[in-house]
Amino acid sequence: MKNKYLEAWIEEATYIPEKIDRHFSGLDEQILNQKPAVNKWSIGELLDHLMVTNTLYFPRFEKIIAHEHSNPFGARFTYLSSFFGQSIFKSVDPDNTRKIKTVRKFQPVKKVFTLDKIKEFKDHHAVLMDFAHKTDAVDHKKMIITSPASALIFYSLEDAFRIILAHEQRHIQQAIQLLPTPKEMPVSS
Repeated sequence: MKNKYLEAWIEEATYIPEKIDRHFSGLDEQILNQKPAVNKWSIGELLDHLMVTNTLYFPRFEKIIAHEHSNPFGARFTYLSSFFGQSIFKSVDPDNTRKIKTVRKFQPVKKVFTLDKIKEFKDHHAVLMDFAHKTDAVDHKKMIITSPASALIFYSLEDAFRIILAHEQRHIQQAIQLLPTPKEMPVSS
């Protein structure tokens, strides 16, 4: 691989679908849609939020693959792109337990989901991994993109992929915490 960090990134990202299967394959729709509180997201909403957020990066990746991307003006200030990338990465790090307010465009689209959401998420994750492979032709440290949250925020493509994976890990960890314990599981008749 041209971008050495991608080898470890892909290896780590490969475990996401396995983790989804291990923890969520036996869910019923009630548990998928159960909110722990009125102002908290259900497992379905957490997965949908990840898909909504990641999808906003996809047009940027497509432009890079088609050689139609040009770095934003702010890319000249490498300390800024590094600052933005590191700051956002720290905020989405799974070890950071501080609650972060999500911008409106990253909100889940729906409120109620069918069990298809789990397969949709895994398919979506496969598309993300494909983008990682296809963008390996360019230097991820020198390729600077704007954040889907704001054109005033920009960071390297490497930081973008690291942010996306950490964000996925953070919310999947939150979703796992929403699973009922064995004593809370409904008894089948």
